[in-house]
Amino acid sequence: MTLADYLEFVGDPGRDDVEGWLYPTDAHLLSVLNDLQLGRGFRGDVLEIGAYKGKSAILLGFFPGPDESLSVCDIFDSGTRMSGENEQENTAFYPDLCQADFEKNYLRFHDRLPRMHVRPSEGLAEAVPAGSCRLVHIDGGHTYGVARADLETARRVLGPAGVVVVDDWSSAHIPGVAMALWEQYLTGELIPLAFTKGKFYATWDPAGLTAGEVAEAVAARPGIEAKATLRLGRHTAANVTMTPDAWQRYNTGLRAVYSKLYSGGGAAPAPQLVGF
Repeated sequence: MTLADYLEFVGDPGRDDVEGWLYPTDAHLLSVLNDLQLGRGFRGDVLEIGAYKGKSAILLGFFPGPDESLSVCDIFDSGTRMSGENEQENTAFYPDLCQADFEKNYLRFHDRLPRMHVRPSEGLAEAVPAGSCRLVHIDGGHTYGVARADLETARRVLGPAGVVVVDDWSSAHIPGVAMALWEQYLTGELIPLAFTKGKFYATWDPAGLTAGEVAEAVAARPGIEAKATLRLGRHTAANVTMTPDAWQRYNTGLRAVYSKLYSGGGAAPAPQLVGF
């Protein structure tokens, strides 16, 4: 399977049977950023903090070129001790978190596993060299303390033009992620590139990719669009969503899979959900 094949897979609810929260908008936007980095000649490894069943890691696994690699960090079902707050989160939202499930899913799409760091993300300082990465995807612990530490790790391991992607930045039930993100913006020189309903894309490198480049590349990518460009203090960034046509196709697939959640005859086009 190729990257293009996997993008089609994620966009088809009838086929996509990998559990997780990677939606077509972010799958395409991550691919856009990868293309921009490669087009500008930026090289480096890819790191994911927090993997669950592998849905986003599978996508990221298509990005590394020669002499690049994907690393994944998660505690999975290793029995690693966590703080009480993080233990509660894992019990509530990830009761079946299992490394074997991740590996099984990943190997459906790739010939070999990524580099696995089965440990708390705080231990990555010992495992990932400073400046070695060009893309870090953060979807680990959602408490303020863990999210803050993961962002600091991302800043340390990212090299020139490195991009950090923060999941759950706008989720009301886990405000610690937003607190850590905006702290980096206010005090850590974080530069927004784009955002979706679920993920925030940014860089610390003023000589790296720009929000304008990202918006221009999004405009050329079928299926997604820059819905609006918003000013965020001293910077601007595009709110990226699915195009209306792409949303209707995706929603039709969702209706077929989750028909019990919908009512009515379905004759009228479905209103596009905010952020999709």
